[in-house]
Amino acid sequence: MKTDDLIRALSGDLAVQPPVTAGLWLRLGAALAVCVVLVGVVLGYRGDLGASLLMPLSALRFVLTFALFGVALHLALLLTRPEVDSRLPLGPLVALAGVAGVAVIWALITTPVDGWRMAAVGKTAVGCMTSIPVLSISPVTVLLLTLRRGATSRPGLLGAFAGLAGGGLAAAAYALHCTEDSPLFYVGWYGAAIAIVTVVSSVIGSRVLRW
Repeated sequence: MKTDDLIRALSGDLAVQPPVTAGLWLRLGAALAVCVVLVGVVLGYRGDLGASLLMPLSALRFVLTFALFGVALHLALLLTRPEVDSRLPLGPLVALAGVAGVAVIWALITTPVDGWRMAAVGKTAVGCMTSIPVLSISPVTVLLLTLRRGATSRPGLLGAFAGLAGGGLAAAAYALHCTEDSPLFYVGWYGAAIAIVTVVSSVIGSRVLRW
């Protein structure tokens, strides 16, 4: 084959390859819908959901989890390109951790000392730690299958960000059920559950995202 023919053949192959983001938002919307329906059918939505959204510390759960999803997804999409700079823009992720830390400090200040343990442990820690990983299966699967179309040089790290994004989305769905409104609870327990999802997704990603 002549060089010109080879170039044209390669160009043709590249032309038919859809971008990594093609259809991604539709699939993620469907994954989130699955999570929301599962929460409603299996766990049930909290009875005062509307009123809880008017309470800043309670509503902050949704802000943090959706923001985590958005930041982690952005970093994951950056990693689908093999030429991406090794220094990822982690500032937004650090900022989110800072906001969560400030919320915890505020909760410690405004909660009586003898109520710290109850606020931190709550009554639903086990349910939280099991529900979020299970709910994350849908969005993480969508992300891993989609990100396989990329050409990452760091599949394990890409898998971790996919888990972080999917775990954040699952935690946002779980928050529709959760009645634990203190940051002492949700920063710790939601964070631990999302961390589990992130580690598992990293291990899976290191295998399925190689190219």
